[in-house]
Amino acid sequence: MQRDGYLVRLCLVLLILLVAFGLLAAHLYRLQIGRHDYLYAKARQKYTASRVVFGHRGQIYDANANLLAGNLACRDVLAEPRNFRLPKDTMATLLGYSLGVPREVLARRFASPRIEIPVQRQVDITAAEKLRARNLKGLRFVDSYRRYYPKGPLCANLIGLLDADGMGVSGVEALLDPQLRPTTAKTTFERDRKGRPLDNPAAAAEPRNGADVYLTIDEPIQSIVEEELALMVEKHRPRAAYAVMASPRTGAILAMAQYPSFDANHRDGLQPEQYQNRVLTEGFEPGSVMKAMSIAGALDFGVVRLDDTFDCEDGLWVYRGKTLRDSGHKYGVLSVWDIVQKSSNIGTAKIAVERMGENRLYQTLKRFGFGQPTGIGFADEAPGIFRPYLRWDGLSLSRFPIGQGILVTPLQLVQAYCALANGGQMMQLHVIDRVVDPKTGIVEKTEPKVRRTACRPEAARQMVQALKRVTLPEGTAPRAAIPGYEVAGKTGTAQKFKDGTYDNGLYVASFVGFTPADNPAFVLLVVADEPTENGYYGGTIAAPVFGRIAAKTLRYLQVAPAATHPAVEQALMPVSAVEGEPHAAAQAIARVR
Repeated sequence: MQRDGYLVRLCLVLLILLVAFGLLAAHLYRLQIGRHDYLYAKARQKYTASRVVFGHRGQIYDANANLLAGNLACRDVLAEPRNFRLPKDTMATLLGYSLGVPREVLARRFASPRIEIPVQRQVDITAAEKLRARNLKGLRFVDSYRRYYPKGPLCANLIGLLDADGMGVSGVEALLDPQLRPTTAKTTFERDRKGRPLDNPAAAAEPRNGADVYLTIDEPIQSIVEEELALMVEKHRPRAAYAVMASPRTGAILAMAQYPSFDANHRDGLQPEQYQNRVLTEGFEPGSVMKAMSIAGALDFGVVRLDDTFDCEDGLWVYRGKTLRDSGHKYGVLSVWDIVQKSSNIGTAKIAVERMGENRLYQTLKRFGFGQPTGIGFADEAPGIFRPYLRWDGLSLSRFPIGQGILVTPLQLVQAYCALANGGQMMQLHVIDRVVDPKTGIVEKTEPKVRRTACRPEAARQMVQALKRVTLPEGTAPRAAIPGYEVAGKTGTAQKFKDGTYDNGLYVASFVGFTPADNPAFVLLVVADEPTENGYYGGTIAAPVFGRIAAKTLRYLQVAPAATHPAVEQALMPVSAVEGEPHAAAQAIARVR
């Protein structure tokens, strides 16, 4: 009986153990199999972490690989407050003093429950290493970079700048932001129980750097242009100033400068109007520089010859009740040659009124690109203001040819003169030479492209011959002349329209030309908007600047002077009628008229 009781107790114990082991096995099964994924995820979350790694933004170079916008190595300083040895308030004070961050800002950040907190990004390497040397626990230093413009303000308005998030907001930085912008990659790493990263990344991916961009800008030429523009600003104190140089054969922009400008390395207090590229957006009445296109159109339509004459009315002509003057001059009968050389308002207006008519003049100026963007690619480029001829008033026909009542941008003027210098063929202006993928090496090259024909070659050739006379001693721009080289160009002195009338105290002084005249290396425009000191004429303000820039650029480009310089009389012998038939488009328009 006693033995039976022992067996019962033994069986009971075994049963209890069996049940206990069964329950334990079931629990283990539930942990290992049933809840495996959940528990694994929890453990992974606790002991692994991921970090986003950024590639480098693409760099910007000039056409000859001189760096204009690059990436400067620096450090991001990150904090892990749970690992601080010192109190958070003390760390906030120390880091705030070292990095120039307000202590209150850091104190708020350190109160966050996040494991890792940014203290300051893009810290100078020297400053970061000094901080690292203090051996403060709970700090981490990560290699980083910031945008850097090694040439300072050189070409700044064209290059543009980035916002605080590294996105392009103006210039080429904005235009090609998708190509310049790098990709990101996620790196996963293990960490210990205190959250500190271990040096055994579980998974890593390589970010992709942005593409490198090469501009058509030639840095030495850009430097020449900016230096001379600065001297002009210092002497004449204009409200604004511009200079643009382009190749008429290819449409490549060689230099683009403006005043005021900025330095993207120093952005404190920078306003949008300072970094806006006003060469693309600023519209102004061009004045007499418009005469070349107007007269070229008359030559193109075959309605005038260079040796045709017009009575310039002794400097005073009343047309439709309004008086037009040749300021300070009493010209009588002038040939078209002389009208160009002496910049006669009355002579130019009479060519349009008596020979061209509204339709022909309108088509001429449209073909030369006015009233429409140049298509250089920037979204903020202004089209200027040029009304269709059906909306012209009674004076438009006499005023548009002399550059009044029409608004143009500096870039539009350069485009028009490039067409004249290139035998009437207008090339597409462009500022991007090539884009290079840093990983594949694939090059996206901008090839020269014909945009349209502005006028026939014969008309352009004759206009060039007339424009050569402008830089002779009898012309309006002898100070644009360069010994050993023929220069063709035109001055402009435009009164500014203000409060419903033309203001006698506000002017735009300009000169645009090209050299060598019959085989141009470049077209160059110089503009001084509202000069306030030492004159206001285009021939005395802008023409000398053109001459100095052009002379230096010719030497840089190693363009040899003419081996023989023919007599001026022979070189400028009048060409009679334009050879051949008028431009096909001109014929059609003439029939409409």
